[in-house]
Amino acid sequence: MAGAGPTGLLLANELALAGVRPTVLETLAEPTGQSRALNLHPRTAEILDLRGLLTGLRKHPIQLGFLTRSFFAGIPVALDNEPFGSRYPQQIGVLQSRVEAMLEERLDTVHGITVERGRELVGFEQDEHGVTATVRGPDGSETPLRARYLVGCDGSRSRVRRVLDLPFDGTDGGPQTRVAADVVLVRPPEKWFEGQGPHDGVGEVDGRDVRMLPDVGLTGMITLSEGGRQTHFSLVGLENDVYRLMFSDPEQTGGRAILRDAPITEQEVQDVLRAVGGPAAEMKELLWASRFGDACRQVDRYRVGRALLAGDAAHIVFPIGGQGMNLGLQDAFNLGWKLAAAVKGWAPDGLLDTYHGERHPVAAAILGSARAQSTLLSREQDMTALRDLLTSLVDLPETNRYLAGLTSGLTIRYDASDGDGHPLVGGLMPDLDLTVGGEPVRFSELMHTGRGVLLELSEEVADEAAEADGPGRLASALHGRADRIGHVVAGPVAGLDVSAVLIRPDGHVCWAAQEDTGPDDAALRTALTRWFG
Repeated sequence: MAGAGPTGLLLANELALAGVRPTVLETLAEPTGQSRALNLHPRTAEILDLRGLLTGLRKHPIQLGFLTRSFFAGIPVALDNEPFGSRYPQQIGVLQSRVEAMLEERLDTVHGITVERGRELVGFEQDEHGVTATVRGPDGSETPLRARYLVGCDGSRSRVRRVLDLPFDGTDGGPQTRVAADVVLVRPPEKWFEGQGPHDGVGEVDGRDVRMLPDVGLTGMITLSEGGRQTHFSLVGLENDVYRLMFSDPEQTGGRAILRDAPITEQEVQDVLRAVGGPAAEMKELLWASRFGDACRQVDRYRVGRALLAGDAAHIVFPIGGQGMNLGLQDAFNLGWKLAAAVKGWAPDGLLDTYHGERHPVAAAILGSARAQSTLLSREQDMTALRDLLTSLVDLPETNRYLAGLTSGLTIRYDASDGDGHPLVGGLMPDLDLTVGGEPVRFSELMHTGRGVLLELSEEVADEAAEADGPGRLASALHGRADRIGHVVAGPVAGLDVSAVLIRPDGHVCWAAQEDTGPDDAALRTALTRWFG
C-alpha cells in the first residue's frame, strides 16, 4: 500500500482485521499534524461505528456550531437528514490529524503493523501473480518489494495512478482560488466588534457592511461587500486559540486571478483578517496554509489488474462540504474486505471488480454536485436569480431529501441483489437495538469483528436457540464459511418486516427475508455464494 493518510490507514486496518498483513509505505518521515479535513459526514460516522472507531474520535470534537448541518452551495436552507433514521444525522467535527493518529495507533497496537515512513514508491510492474514495486528508502537506496496487490492511496498526485497511465478526467474549474489556513488568534472573533456594531444580522461595522451568522468565534461566515464584490470568509474554532480560516478572492487582489501554487504569506492572511474584523482581528501565528481551486477529477477505472486506487488518488473534489476525506474513508471500507478475500483465496469471481462498480458512481455523483455548487458560488457571472429559484426548490421536501441524501451519503445503495429483493437489500443495515441472549446489543457491535453477519430476527427462533443452547434455523447454510460470516439470533424488531438478513462485512445488506414469507433457502445460498464464495 502506498500512502498513510486516512484512506490508506483505514484500509490497512480493515485488511489486518481480516487477517491480511499489509505493508504500508509513506513518503513522509513524520505525520504533518495538518488537518485539511474537519468533518465526518453521517455515512462515514456510521461505517466507523461498525468497527468501534467512532467513540474515540468523539472524545476530541470540534464545535462546528450550525455547520453540523449540511447546506447546498451556501443556500440558506439546511438539508434535513433526520428522515433517514441515522444515529448520526449531523456532521461530526473531527480533525483529520486525529483520524490519522487514531488509525495509525490502532494499526500498531492492535494489529502490530508499523507504517514504514520515509519510504517512497518509485515505480512498479505487475504480472498475473502479483506486483513488484521499487521502493526508495530514507538513505536514497532503492529496493524491490513483491506483493500480491498494490493499492495507491497516495493522494491527488498519485504515483500509482501515473505509472498506470490512467487519464484523470474532469475540470480544473475557473480562475477563482480559495485559501485555507490554520491560525492562532490574539483574541476570539466575538471580541472583534465589541462596541462597534451588532453581533448578528446585517449592519454597519466600522463603515463596512458585515453579515455575521450565529456562533461567530466558534463557527461563522462573514460576507464583506465592498465595491460591488463580495469576499467570503469563514472561521471554525479548532483547539485552544487555533481557528480554521477560509477565504476566497481577497480584496487585495483587485479581482485578479491568483495562481494556485502562489505562496501564501502571513501578511496576506493578516490583511484578510483585518479587512473583515478591523484592528482587533490580530493573528499571533500562522500554523499552516494552502491555496486551492475548484478542480474535480476522477479516473475511469479504480482497478487495473493487481493495482487499485482509492481516495484522492482516484478522485479529487472541490472541497465544499468536506467530501474528500469522507469519500476516501468510504472507499477503504468498501475495498478492505474484498481485497482481503482475494488475498486469502475465498473471493468469488468478480468480487474485487465490484469495488469500482460500487464506488465509482458514488464519487461521480459527488463530483457533479461539487461542480454545480462551484458554479453557483462563482462570481464570474450573476447567479442571483438562479440561487433565488434554488432556495425555493431546496425548501421543498422532495428536493431537500435528495440533496440531503447525496451530501450525507445516507442514500448510498449498491446493487447487491440478483433479482427482486427486500427494500433493505443494497442499503446499509440500520443500527438496530437488538436483544441477543436476553441482553441488549446494538447491531453495529456485531460488526466489530469485520466479518459478515447472518442475522435471524424471530422470537420463536431465539427461544429455540436459547433452550437448545444452539444455533438458529439457518446455521447449516453457513457451512464452511465460519471464518467470514458470524451467525446471530435475536428477538424481532418492531416495525421491521424482516425475519432474517445477510449483511456483508461493510454493513450493506445482500439478502433479506420477509417476515410473513420466511427465508428462501435457495435465494440465501445464492447470495452466500455471490458474496462469500
